[in-house]
Amino acid sequence: MITKYLLHPEPNEFSDSCLFLSKFKLQRVYCPFYVICTRAVRSICEGEKKRVDKVLSWDTGTILFFIQGKLYPHHNFIFRPPTRFVVTAYS
Repeated sequence: MITKYLLHPEPNEFSDSCLFLSKFKLQRVYCPFYVICTRAVRSICEGEKKRVDKVLSWDTGTILFFIQGKLYPHHNFIFRPPTRFVVTAYS
């Protein structure tokens, strides 16, 4: 399945960010970021949280996440924005 994406004739490109559409806004997230698996794929179980190191994309809209040295289709994962913020400085 992944092989057919990698053999696609269009040039591919690794990126250090990805755009996500949340309920109220479009948000750019920079690598590394974390995603949650929505459907088991290879060695990743449903519900597992994984770190995305790079994003591979084509002009056709095909997006693959580079996780632990392997490529996975983006549609098997969901991005949840962080809900806890850490204050590093207070003035």
